[in-house]
Amino acid sequence: MIESGMNIKVIQEALGHSDIQTTLDIYADVTKELKQEQFVQFDDFIAGVK
Repeated sequence: MIESGMNIKVIQEALGHSDIQTTLDIYADVTKELKQEQFVQFDDFIAGVK
């Protein structure tokens, strides 16, 4: 769900976790592909700001 772009708070609520840390600890592993994609997106954002 996270890799699809779903907001972590929406995931937390859907899974019924009262504590966001539970959701993050179990479901928020960062894959190499996701990390690379996020940095490309950030670079594109920064380039647009300049």
